[in-house]
Amino acid sequence: MADGSKNQANIIAVMGASGSGKSAWIKQQLRAGKPAALLVWDPQDEFDEFGRPVSNMKELIAAVRGASPEGYRLVYKPGNAFSTYGPKFDIFCQVAYMANGGCVVVDELGDVTEPSRAPDGWSILSRKGRHRGITLFGAAQRPANIDKDFIGNSTLVHCSRLSYENDIKVMANALCVPADEIRNMKADEDTGDFDWIERANKSGAVRRGKLTF
Repeated sequence: MADGSKNQANIIAVMGASGSGKSAWIKQQLRAGKPAALLVWDPQDEFDEFGRPVSNMKELIAAVRGASPEGYRLVYKPGNAFSTYGPKFDIFCQVAYMANGGCVVVDELGDVTEPSRAPDGWSILSRKGRHRGITLFGAAQRPANIDKDFIGNSTLVHCSRLSYENDIKVMANALCVPADEIRNMKADEDTGDFDWIERANKSGAVRRGKLTF
């Protein structure tokens, strides 16, 4: 999986505007890594191909607790009532952390975290998950508007096209590249150009490429 073997724990920040190829890149990582245990927070109905859809939190907890040695592949749907996301997300993160290992995907972090607000479950999962063998993908369209510590604590930061100047500045700083390089990235369905830049935080190595489908 990204930035190492599929057995290596990683905390991966995936940032990009809508239509930039952000979710497509995560899906490519999942197909390549084939994690035996997978939990997905999926408010946009993007990840049905990767596991059994679950919309009831009790069912999710029971499925993880009763999982076979081969693992589990579960896609949690929090529903359309945005006001209910807070407590659901906190429990989801606690379940993911206690499961101890496997892969966790959280889509649309901007729905459930803010620069000054990181739910307890998410804070523990994102800061301590790597020590429990967890690979965590956290995705957001607006990096300036999410939990401010997540990108800094990530082992890999992956960025595609961004729309807002504040987000461009945040990611230029996180990737240690000129802001113009972020500003000029393309995401064009007509030409097939979906640029990305990523930085491995441990080594400081920066890579650039294009998403191919």
